[in-house]
Amino acid sequence: MLPLLLSLLVAAGAMPSPEISSANLKKTSAFQDWRRGRFLVEEQWVELPEVGLRVGYFVVPSPWTRDRVEPPLFHDAFFVVDPRTGQPVAPALVRTSLPLNGCPTMGEVARLVPEPESATSAAIRFGNGPQRCLVRLQRKQKVWGVSHFPDEGRSPEEAFPEAAVALEKALGPRDGGARDLTWAYLPNSRWLLAAPRDGCSLWVIDSVSSKVDAMASEAMTRKICACVEEILPDADESISLSRVADSLSWSGGGTALPTCDCTFAQKGEADVTCEAYMGRTYSLPQVEEMQESGWTTESSADRDLKELEGLHRIRQDLLAVSESALTQWSTGQQEAALSEWTTIYRTWLAEGRLIAGAPLDLRNGFRVVSDILRPQVDQQREAIIDLWAEILNNLGFALWSHKEWFQAQAVLDDCLALLTATGHERDVLYLNRGDLFRDMGKGPEAINAYRSFLLRKSTAAQRKYVERELRKLEQRSK
Repeated sequence: MLPLLLSLLVAAGAMPSPEISSANLKKTSAFQDWRRGRFLVEEQWVELPEVGLRVGYFVVPSPWTRDRVEPPLFHDAFFVVDPRTGQPVAPALVRTSLPLNGCPTMGEVARLVPEPESATSAAIRFGNGPQRCLVRLQRKQKVWGVSHFPDEGRSPEEAFPEAAVALEKALGPRDGGARDLTWAYLPNSRWLLAAPRDGCSLWVIDSVSSKVDAMASEAMTRKICACVEEILPDADESISLSRVADSLSWSGGGTALPTCDCTFAQKGEADVTCEAYMGRTYSLPQVEEMQESGWTTESSADRDLKELEGLHRIRQDLLAVSESALTQWSTGQQEAALSEWTTIYRTWLAEGRLIAGAPLDLRNGFRVVSDILRPQVDQQREAIIDLWAEILNNLGFALWSHKEWFQAQAVLDDCLALLTATGHERDVLYLNRGDLFRDMGKGPEAINAYRSFLLRKSTAAQRKYVERELRKLEQRSK
């Protein structure tokens, strides 16, 4: 009898699963206000049993806009909840702009690692590799506070005072020590960078151990200063670090524009690559793009033909995905079809909702092509837009059929925005939106969607079905 009693006590004290916490959290106004109807691109959970909490990490796309889509393409948030109820115990920690502290950008957080400290404090590490990026939790008087580390509101030397002290000791009193330095984070790494406000020097400091890496400092300084000296031998150029070091560039005067471009390693290494160009009128990224596309050597006709071939490949790839998913759906492999549609949708979001190589708002701003090829190029572009609308509509329908209503609405909203922005139509979208809103209990929205569908082309069976559903909704609304 005793073992049975013990097992019952253990079962009674077990924490609910993360799925229950997730479902309960998504019903709260705090989560819905943050989500704002957007598609959940990613969801991760981590346990903190030492403090009796569970932390969820969520990613959604940035809101759709008619303006050019600029980074960040995603927003993310950390929600700290009571595992028993799924209710938030602290305000959400939200990021809507690219991090300025070297931490992974939204949508690029690979994993969450719990770091328990005590019954009243804990941390979640979300940096990739050795990167020290934390969500810190601290309880004071029964209230939980949540914060990021490093704090983007503080400079690197303020966030890592021990590293600043270590560098000042290494430098000594020369040039005022570390007080006359500019600082920056090296993305996706444990490294901090520091440079004087004049002169060409760079120091690399380990943010974890607070040690100056003399070898990396010397090697990176040599590469940068040699490049600057090559194109600007008479200048006393300083290394102007930004808060997050990505690349540096120096350009000379006159019309030749000799240039030195230096790009820092982006995968955690303390390294930099520098290249000097004499007489170049374009920046390094522009030249690379032009060389890859053949712009520097090809004629206008060659470029037009290559653009047409590229659009044809895009269309064929989308068509293959669409047909594959539809086949899987029709043969009972619904999970596989849903996965395929979702994957291509997430890719589209990650590319800034591009249509045939341009954002939605730039559909009429494509490069002008020759009169001979323009009809073919336009035909390919129009077909690509129709294919995207089909994929989004089918994904929305699939999510609706699985009763993932909020996810379905987000996708169908994107589909409608695409059609509106490009002047295209997909009649069945309004039928699908009517069914979705009806099942979500959104009567007025369902009525509007059904009425919009009746104004468009439809089969006799579709029209009979919609008229019946519309009468039911109108009667309920009286």
